[in-house]
Amino acid sequence: MAPIRIGFIGLSSRGWASTNLVPQLFHPLLSSSYSLTALSTSSEASAAAAAAKYSELAGHPVKGYHGEQGFVDIANDPNVDMVAVSIKVPDHLKAVTPAIEAGKDVFVEWTPGNGYEETLKIAEAAKKKGVKVLVGAQVTHGIYLNKIKELIDSGKIGRVLSVSVILSVPAEMPFGGLTSEAYTYASDINNGATLLTIMAGHFLVAISHAIGEFTEVTASGAIQYPIALLRDSDGKLTGESIPKTTHDQIALSGILRGSGSNTSAVFANIHIQGGIPLLGEKGRGRTVLKWVIDGEDGVIEVLKKEEDSPGGAFISTREKRVLLNGEEVKLEEREEDQLDNSGKAWLEFARGGRYWSIEDAVRVHLVLDAAQKSIDEGRKFVLA
Repeated sequence: MAPIRIGFIGLSSRGWASTNLVPQLFHPLLSSSYSLTALSTSSEASAAAAAAKYSELAGHPVKGYHGEQGFVDIANDPNVDMVAVSIKVPDHLKAVTPAIEAGKDVFVEWTPGNGYEETLKIAEAAKKKGVKVLVGAQVTHGIYLNKIKELIDSGKIGRVLSVSVILSVPAEMPFGGLTSEAYTYASDINNGATLLTIMAGHFLVAISHAIGEFTEVTASGAIQYPIALLRDSDGKLTGESIPKTTHDQIALSGILRGSGSNTSAVFANIHIQGGIPLLGEKGRGRTVLKWVIDGEDGVIEVLKKEEDSPGGAFISTREKRVLLNGEEVKLEEREEDQLDNSGKAWLEFARGGRYWSIEDAVRVHLVLDAAQKSIDEGRKFVLA
């Protein structure tokens, strides 16, 4: 079978796509399934530099496009079968729309749209054109998460009763009192890249995969850092600051509908906090993640401590420790686990297997939308 030819919007010399998404496409397990043929960046200069870099890496010419016109050009490129998008959330809809209209499959990083309505619009457009949309919600391919699902589905803890989560997001990420110049847009709640949509969103993906989906939700939020200090590309403070309207403390509680053999109601309580010092003396003894799943016959714990890397807070990309009734569970690796979670998502898509789709994303965004409304209006929302 011929490889899927990918055109990548947002692939430059630095950033999430260049460090976490595209390198996996060149892995031996994926290199015969995908071929990078085009890219698009914000400027002509960065497009030329990135095209030169990836042409050498790919061993064949990679076409460079740029600007918003690049969204259209890459979608209409006859040497592109699938368009991948990894740019700022507010630009996702206008980046994926030309690709869908051109009848091409799409990859879009989480979160697909800026909120529920945009995500639903992407889903409806894709369904109308008959194209597939792979969403970058990579946690569903985590070894630890699938071990949790296996333990639950096999009845190791009996009927699931409750889920409790504390997740601390390090100060180095743009959800507290610090932000980099490249991520200032994440400080504005209207741009859709918030502690709720990104960090809580990825966690809701994990919970819906392993346990079930929210049927009702109540949420609270607080802004403990109304001003964000700016850092340069080297991490040094610039002396400038910007106002921040995104919450840095989020609490969600409600009822999950269990899946599989655990179809009863499950109580859930999730607390996610941003701006927490996790490195150095101020980080000593802190827990990055504590996720407890209580069942009638036992308990599963997922742990990550402060001595782990800051990225350890990111539920979708790093493996975690899993304990069953206090004993650590061995996480067995398969051949595909040579890939990281994003690579495994690419692999499943190429195989025609189970991947996180735009329809899945719509369901999670429905919960996020209800949670934001609950924060704004101070009331419970019933979803099903």
